[in-house]
This record gives sequence, structure tokens and C-alpha cells, in this order.
Amino acid sequence: MSSRKKQRLSVRIEGDFAVVALDDMEIWDGADLALLREALSALIEKDGFRAIGVDLTSVKYIPSGFFGMLFEWYEQGLKVRLCSPQKNVEQMLWFRMFFVREDATSYRLSDDEMRHNTPNEQVEYHRREFMEDPELQDEDELEEHIKAVRFGVKATEPII
Repeated sequence: MSSRKKQRLSVRIEGDFAVVALDDMEIWDGADLALLREALSALIEKDGFRAIGVDLTSVKYIPSGFFGMLFEWYEQGLKVRLCSPQKNVEQMLWFRMFFVREDATSYRLSDDEMRHNTPNEQVEYHRREFMEDPELQDEDELEEHIKAVRFGVKATEPII
């Protein structure tokens, strides 16, 4: 790992949380994700932290693998927190589904809304919470909208 990359990474301790930040990185790529995984893994495995956080102050885009990585640790019993996310990060589907506000600047990972639900109940939850457009009041319109999103096709008007 280059010394330039090492200098970009900072770690701070907030109570029982070890919080990692990639300084001034607006868009993360695979190398940034690998650097974060390495730093967080060391904090968990070598230093024994059971609560981790990531400071997202300057981040505008995150690869979806980041959320998967955090969820793996969450399933192993770790507490996971994201600090100071920007609005566009808050709008990402994984973020909206699995992070709940803790205070003015931090969110914690939680699957309480999804846990112990059947797959059909999870699909219904996703539909209700994340796919519903307020303009689509009719159930048939909503179904067509879901099909259009899922299959990349748009319903056509019937030919008279």
C-alpha cells in the first residue's frame, strides 16, 4: 500500500466506537474500499473493537459493496455507525433500508424492520417504503411502474 493512501486514512475513538475516515475522498473506488476493509478489519481483529464507524463527511458516492461489507460485520454482532453522510449518500437504497438516525450526525445499521419477515413480506416492505410514487395511487398503475423499473420497459397505451 502506498504511503499516500496510508496518509489519507484517519482513525479516531468515540466512546466504544473506532471511527475511520478517508480524508477528502468524494467518490470511493475499489482501492478505497479495500483500504477501508483493511483498516476496519485490523481494528476488529487486532484491536478488539466491537463497534465501528465510518466518517462520510466528504463522501458523495459509495460502491454498494461497502454496505455489504458493513452488513457482514453487523451480522457477526458488531455495532456499525455512519457519521455525517451527505444527502446523496442518505438517498442510496441500502442506506435508506438499513440505517436509522441515532442523533443529528450519525446513523446506526439496523435490520429490525426486515428481521423475521418472510420473503413475501420483505418484498411488500420494499415496495411500500422504497418504490411507491405518491403520484401512482392506483394499484394497477403501481404494478405497471414496478414492472417498468424491473424489466426496463414502459407500458404502452392500447391501440384503438
